[in-house]
Amino acid sequence: MIQHLCLLAFVLASLPSFTPAQDVVALHSVTILANNDVTVVYSKNFATCAHMRFSNSTCTLQGALTHINNVFCTQGSMVSVTLPPSQFVAGFGPGIPVYLVHGNNPNVFSACVTVGCDGTYGSGCAGIAGAPVLDANSDCPPAGSNLDLTVGNGPPGSIAVLGFALGQTSFPVFGCTLLIAPIVATAGVPLDGTGAGTVTLPLPAGSGGFVFTTQAYVLDGSGPQGFSATAGLLIRVL
Repeated sequence: MIQHLCLLAFVLASLPSFTPAQDVVALHSVTILANNDVTVVYSKNFATCAHMRFSNSTCTLQGALTHINNVFCTQGSMVSVTLPPSQFVAGFGPGIPVYLVHGNNPNVFSACVTVGCDGTYGSGCAGIAGAPVLDANSDCPPAGSNLDLTVGNGPPGSIAVLGFALGQTSFPVFGCTLLIAPIVATAGVPLDGTGAGTVTLPLPAGSGGFVFTTQAYVLDGSGPQGFSATAGLLIRVL
């Protein structure tokens, strides 16, 4: 009997030790879209729902829940969830630092990220190189900074007309779809040999909270009625 017990002890000691998988959660991005929906991309390896909480400017982990219901429950890698703004509480918005935490274990949490913006909406209108593209150096730039708006993928050496408006629409103009209204200003943007051009707008220090839309029409002989057009872009000034 003693020999059998010693043999069993030897066999057990020879087996590799088993360490349970550690619970991990990561928050990859939180993005407010042009229609005010919010897309959250996260990863977690546990079944319990995670909670998104407010943080502060130094990412010290603290703060109340940012959302009303349990919505970050799917287990997996790079899970993407798009939610209506009604799922979030007052105070949630662009420029706010947030993080995810295990619903039952406050010691398991992600690094914090800053809520960002993706202001692109609608569809462009194709010309010689396809639909031109309108990009910004930030879709939610801080007040007091410079906003760079770049028109790309247009005909080399042509010119774009950049419109600025206070809202969104969808209306046929010159064979393309006008996506901004009411238009309050325009600016010409010469395109270089690659079909790209940039205009820089200084944002006043007191412009935080201002929201506007922009879209470019490009002189393009291959487009409907001689024009191509970009998608719309909504800018939120922080």
